[in-house]
Amino acid sequence: MKPRIIGFLCEWCAARALENLAFCHPELPVGFQPFRINCTGSLELEVVIKALTEADGVLVAGCPPGECHFREGNLRAGLRLKALKRVLSALGEDLRRLRIIWLSSGEGERLGEEIHKFYRELSLEDRGS
Repeated sequence: MKPRIIGFLCEWCAARALENLAFCHPELPVGFQPFRINCTGSLELEVVIKALTEADGVLVAGCPPGECHFREGNLRAGLRLKALKRVLSALGEDLRRLRIIWLSSGEGERLGEEIHKFYRELSLEDRGS
């Protein structure tokens, strides 16, 4: 069974990186489903939790630290996602299912590499079960 990854991509950096990636390397794993969000700082944890119940993995990608278009949205997101990981760990959840990356709009190739790497890791976990 092919893994399903839900991606929440910041409109200003990660989503634009995905658009740039389409020009040079359009093939992404079939199970990758991106969602453009205004800022990672506006991503509600309830949405991330819901996505984890519906997919094998969740990728949150936003602006690099210090470069958020909403000043500190990515910093707030990082703190909230870190807290969520502690809660998930306490509940016995596999933290490898939640990946957070920070990248600029010009890092489309890196985003593609991260998506493919995440997909491969989830595929290996699936075989290991």
